[in-house]
Amino acid sequence: MTEIALCLEQTLGHRAHGLNLEQAAAQCRQSADVIRVAFPTGRTFALPWALRGSASALQQLRARPPYRAVLFHTQTISLLASLAVRRGRYAVSVDATPVQIDAMGRWYAHRRAPRPLEESKAAVYRRVFKGAGAFVAWSEWAADSLVRDYGVDRARVLVAHPGAPRSFFLLPRKSVSARPRILFVGGDFVRKGGPALLRAFAPLSDRAELVLVTDAPVAPQPGVRVERGVRPGSDRQLRAYAEADVFCLPTRGDCTSVAIGEAMAAGLPVVTTTVGSNAETVTPGESGLLVPPGDEPALTSALCRLVDDASERQRLGLRAREHARDHMDARGNARRVFALLEDLAS
Repeated sequence: MTEIALCLEQTLGHRAHGLNLEQAAAQCRQSADVIRVAFPTGRTFALPWALRGSASALQQLRARPPYRAVLFHTQTISLLASLAVRRGRYAVSVDATPVQIDAMGRWYAHRRAPRPLEESKAAVYRRVFKGAGAFVAWSEWAADSLVRDYGVDRARVLVAHPGAPRSFFLLPRKSVSARPRILFVGGDFVRKGGPALLRAFAPLSDRAELVLVTDAPVAPQPGVRVERGVRPGSDRQLRAYAEADVFCLPTRGDCTSVAIGEAMAAGLPVVTTTVGSNAETVTPGESGLLVPPGDEPALTSALCRLVDDASERQRLGLRAREHARDHMDARGNARRVFALLEDLAS
């Protein structure tokens, strides 16, 4: 009987993370059942997603033999963890805590409930977190909130970036480009700062190219090309990273960006904003450049710096890949998560 289960939320960038965990489990010969909790689309529901997702996780887990250890990613689907796991133990994996998500809720179409409901929500999460045997946080930023806002013992928290698959690390770096290519990857075009990037890029369109990997509608603009229908881990996605010179994600709301980790693994210098854990992921002047969210002149200036200085692009890209090798290897970090689950199961 398999003793470990991965209960994975299938929303936003969490789908890519779940796929990385599944692939790492196969590569590491780790025996683990995978339970996918999909977000339904095209319908209106009265109950919040956290309740529906947690109920789906409960239903799927109770339909299977008991597990010794279960990983819930994210905390959104863990509300009924104590009922779902039965005789085993569970760990909760977070890219951000509920408090942190509330702070940037406007960018996730997330509204705070009236105070009594918010207090009840906080109490529920404290109870869930109190019952968890361990935690996985995607960043120190999220780990700090677990400790500060929910009283979690820091010793119970493993910080493990979701990382990038080995295929990104193996991408060859292209030679110096006369017309550098800037790459943007983001499904939620507005939240990820796409409109601001288009405006910031306009003064550079005579000497650089901008490639947008998104399915969002984008009006034609000089020097801009849109790649649609690109799926995580596909050859088209890998080719987009391999052919780029700079990665730019001027996001307005993010916790920990999987795309930034992929870009760094691919050896690209990163231009991004200081939201979420970005300032922890990207070291200014070492692996990329940081700008305040919404500051388009600063964004244009940062892009100009890299477009006009090939040696700076190469230096930052090299350091970005070195940092990614040390901290963002999806397979290596998955092994750490599996070791944690094995300890819980023992």
